[in-house]
Amino acid sequence: MPSRPFSTPAARANAKPSMAAGCNIGAHNIIITAYCQRKNQIFNTLLMFCMFWALVAPATAQVYKWVDEKGTTHYGERPPQGKKAQGVEQRLASPGQAPGKAIQPDWKEKDLEFRGRRIEAEQAETKRRQQETANRQACNQARDHVAQMKTARRMYRLNEKGERVYQSAEEHQAAIAQLERLVSERCR
Repeated sequence: MPSRPFSTPAARANAKPSMAAGCNIGAHNIIITAYCQRKNQIFNTLLMFCMFWALVAPATAQVYKWVDEKGTTHYGERPPQGKKAQGVEQRLASPGQAPGKAIQPDWKEKDLEFRGRRIEAEQAETKRRQQETANRQACNQARDHVAQMKTARRMYRLNEKGERVYQSAEEHQAAIAQLERLVSERCR
């Protein structure tokens, strides 16, 4: 009968990993030691380094620009042999919108615009209601003033000296007519 490498859990815990054994992770055989952790850390560091260079290398490539005999402008990673080429300054930016296509606002911008229009409409409605209320109050006050003038027997005003100057019957009727005209114009 072949012997098993680790017959008991205590033997498994005291086992020293060898280079040939590696870091075995199985359903029943899990060995996590400092050696395995160090090996994983080196692998992760190397992987991160490779990923970094894979991302950075294309961004640092030189781009050249030249014009051929026909006047066509070309761009490339290598300058043509026997022709004069200029290095192109690279800027990291997203490409612009294609000509002829209108920029479509996303749903957040549309929602903000809608809310702004709704707030403006509510403010306009509130202002209109306040104006109507103020007009109604002014109209009621004018009607009350006409009613008071009609019931009053004699009206007067004070002159510069503070003395009472009574209105004649014609002046009184003219003032009532003027107030009634204002009421009919403003109160609809």
